[in-house]
Amino acid sequence: MSIDQTALRTEIRIQHADLESWLGTDGAAADTVERFLAQLHPEFSMVALDGAVVPRPLLAEGLRAAGHASPGLRIDIIDIEILHLSAECAVVRFEEVHQHPEGPSARLTTALLVPAPHARNGLLWRSVHETASAT
Repeated sequence: MSIDQTALRTEIRIQHADLESWLGTDGAAADTVERFLAQLHPEFSMVALDGAVVPRPLLAEGLRAAGHASPGLRIDIIDIEILHLSAECAVVRFEEVHQHPEGPSARLTTALLVPAPHARNGLLWRSVHETASAT
């Protein structure tokens, strides 16, 4: 099974739309965070902006407790670059600009996604690495 580039770009945008809704919208449905978490591979981990490695269970716990933690949050995804694409995985880099009422913050995100026929867009997130961006 090959990874479709359109599905890959769509998955990146939908995943961040779910995160934006959960963190930024008062009264976001609980299934929003569960939909976000369902897209994470069971062995998912991420490197956060502070350099901490966050395994899936810890991220899930934190996100479930963080509904509406950033009122008015908007997440813009800019310049999705496909660094590697094969039947086994995709590596992408993109900029996330988090628009907060007090001003924007940006990060460069590098992510590894793997095929999963049962998952939305046929992909699961295996790893994410965030780095602060000057933008």
